[in-house]
Amino acid sequence: MLLAAVLIHRRRRWPGLAVAASSRAAVSGRTDAGRSGSAAASVSVQAPWIDATADPVAGATAEAQTVAPESGTAAAVTRESDDVDLGDTASASLSAEWVEPGFVTEPGKGKAEVLGGLRLSYDGVEVSFGRAVASDLFALLSTSQEGLATESIIDTLWPGDGDRGVRSLESAVRQLNQVMRQASGHAASVKFVVKTRQRRHLAPAYFDVDYWRFEKAFIRANSTGEESDRLAALHEMLALYQGPLLAGRDALWILPLRQAAQRQAVDAAERLAELVRGDDPDRALDVLRLAVERIDPYSELLWCQLMTIQGELGRTSAVRRSFGLLEERLAEIDASPSIEVHQVCERFLR
Repeated sequence: MLLAAVLIHRRRRWPGLAVAASSRAAVSGRTDAGRSGSAAASVSVQAPWIDATADPVAGATAEAQTVAPESGTAAAVTRESDDVDLGDTASASLSAEWVEPGFVTEPGKGKAEVLGGLRLSYDGVEVSFGRAVASDLFALLSTSQEGLATESIIDTLWPGDGDRGVRSLESAVRQLNQVMRQASGHAASVKFVVKTRQRRHLAPAYFDVDYWRFEKAFIRANSTGEESDRLAALHEMLALYQGPLLAGRDALWILPLRQAAQRQAVDAAERLAELVRGDDPDRALDVLRLAVERIDPYSELLWCQLMTIQGELGRTSAVRRSFGLLEERLAEIDASPSIEVHQVCERFLR
């Protein structure tokens, strides 16, 4: 019980659904201010097997008690109940390896986190950028380990500024070098932002960036011939993805990169769940629960995979609850479950 309480507490610190929802809203152009009425009122399709007046959690527990054999134990009922609710209680069942956020950086390097928001730290101490131009430049360079051409940087961050854009870039480089020297104690001769063949980039000797690791893991997952290596790469992607790329920033250049990272994370969750479901279906469910909370709460692909595994395990009340939660999520963006989703539910609930 103590372990469950600790995991529940940590779950509440995840970026989770809120940041994923804000990312989706930013991409779709919708905002909460533009909506009227309750989210539930915008659901246009009501599944005939869903009782809108019933308590889904209580109903799930009752169903579990009904179908459980007389010789069964309370643990069987608890397993069914946990699968129904994706709130704090269910999150306690998530695999412990996904509870701790982020990654351990290499010694002597600044730790840059951009998946879930921009944060730079050195030796456990957060580094302040000081000026907005430095923060903007760091955000841009953190998305490309190879760096970007000078003209491309200026056109992206300070379009139409001409010579003033050049000065802004030089000022941002000086600021980043200064704050990192102060944080690390390196000499004034050390450069943290370097120029190689007209390309500016963060010096890899001094920075460890979660997005760089995420991209490398994505490449490994798609190129390795060993299943164990593929599993490790997919797992690393999910551990690194703590939320939308550069969450909280709305610059236009970020949106396609944010969408691409989200698609890669969704793909990683789907593939990992499929790889492990044969030997460990409960772990596959943990992967998919994490994905619909932290990565994309609106992905019908993930929800259908989740409900399919729940249904194949005989957890019909879990399928019913998952469908209801998907309805709630989609109502937030004025949508409703597709015919394909209804067909998945009908397969197990009729």
